Amino acid sequence: MLLVKLQGGLGNQMFQYAAAKGVSRTNRHIYLDHQFLEKHHTDTAHFTARGYELNIFKNLKVRKAASRQVNLFKSSGIYNRFLRRFIKTTVIRQTENEYISIANITSGSSSLYLDGYFQSEKYFRHLREELREEFAFPPLDTRNERLKDKIRNAPNSVSIHIRRGDYLKSPVIYDIHGVLQPEYYDKALAILQSKYDNLSLFVFSDDLIWAQANLKTGHADTCFVAGNEAGNSWKDMVLMSCCKHHIIANSSFSWWGAWLSPNKGDTFAPSNWFNDASVRFNIHDFIPGEWHIVPYD
Repeated sequence: MLLVKLQGGLGNQMFQYAAAKGVSRTNRHIYLDHQFLEKHHTDTAHFTARGYELNIFKNLKVRKAASRQVNLFKSSGIYNRFLRRFIKTTVIRQTENEYISIANITSGSSSLYLDGYFQSEKYFRHLREELREEFAFPPLDTRNERLKDKIRNAPNSVSIHIRRGDYLKSPVIYDIHGVLQPEYYDKALAILQSKYDNLSLFVFSDDLIWAQANLKTGHADTCFVAGNEAGNSWKDMVLMSCCKHHIIANSSFSWWGAWLSPNKGDTFAPSNWFNDASVRFNIHDFIPGEWHIVPYD
């Protein structure tokens, strides 16, 4: 039995499923623990509530974990402690954002529970094509389908993701994530402009007013994508994945937009995925080796 705890938004839930898929040695179903999402369903000053978002993917082999299955790993009750004597259970829990060599820990385990964000393709790189098939999006509406056609017809389309909203929600969240400044985007765009002609920029942001005021696009054809909010935010990920090149934010959302793209373009990511004064992390665990890490203070 393989259970994974769901937490965070769409991009994080995709990482959690993909990590579970990567460690599974068979085609067995993966059980998703919804308890955190269901318990923390209300926004607070330092927390943004998220619902279950993987339901847009109809190809996933998943089932919702029952309480008794979750309790096998979590409960301190006599019955579950007794069961754990006979069923070899293993809990993999990230303490911060470190990469964990799961395969070395789970050898011989019959039941496994994953608790963390697991933001690294090292967990599932060997399943790249299979995951692309499983993360197949629903059809787009007419407006977004037209925009997708525009992206695909552009010789050098570039997705640019600027995330600010929830990262600026409170000092606690800001201290963990920070926000990327215009200099990062300037550096990445300058590299692209030195390599390619006729760039078409498609800007995705939860703060388009800031993006329009601060992003220096020069003479490039630029489209600020609006309208895909709340339950429709996945449509932005679809459009990102159709672009040839990518300048992602320190966000799992645009990470997946770039990773799911079948195009052989350039992808740029910031060196400071988190605030390194507050969080321990290795950027090379987060960013695939073929992507470009842009030094940024």
